[in-house]
Amino acid sequence: METAYQIFDYLPIKYKNPSDADYFAFLVHSVDQNYQAKNYHFAVVALHMIYMGIVYHYIYGIFRADPKRFEYVMIGFHDRLQVKELGKISWHSFSNEKESTIFQFYRAVGIPNDQIGNLKAPVKKRNDILHTNGIYLTSENDFEERSQKYLQNLEKIRQFCADEYKTLFFQFLDDIKVDVEDETEAAQYFEEDFIQEFGISQIIIRFLSKIDESEYYGEKKIFYSAIQKRMELED
Repeated sequence: METAYQIFDYLPIKYKNPSDADYFAFLVHSVDQNYQAKNYHFAVVALHMIYMGIVYHYIYGIFRADPKRFEYVMIGFHDRLQVKELGKISWHSFSNEKESTIFQFYRAVGIPNDQIGNLKAPVKKRNDILHTNGIYLTSENDFEERSQKYLQNLEKIRQFCADEYKTLFFQFLDDIKVDVEDETEAAQYFEEDFIQEFGISQIIIRFLSKIDESEYYGEKKIFYSAIQKRMELED
């Protein structure tokens, strides 16, 4: 389960919609419960759903970082995603598209086609174990092999989306027009107006914590201190 726990770190820490928190908590519990019962087949099914949820959240982050650019990537997808206005897009919107084609949105961050093929490869494998065809996963090694593939793919997505989240973060800082008095207030803004708004994961926060203090400007440096303090508490 160690690999699965690493995958869970890619899930958002907070959600705008409370039902989303309940939904992903249910999936995490399903992975753990089935794994402990040695029902590795259904543990993988739940893990795949978590994988796709993270995939959708990263695509949502790409959209929020540059909506105008994203509009070009969406050409031909509007009807299938059931989106009439960009402002109404949420991570749920991407679940309306077939899993095998939704990965094409990662062209927006420059992921090559051959690597996109690797990202969607687990979809076919998932399909193979959801049909009544006599195929099922029976061992811990089966679960670990699938988990490793999901984790490798998520790390690839994280790498290509890093600049998008850096852009989102500094846009968030620019949008704060009031004076932030101390680290506590900065942490509150970070928690409620950034983490919750954009579905930020622990993995993304670790990345942001590595941004050098010199890249912050003026009074915004208080957010550097708040993030470093948060990471100290996590360790």
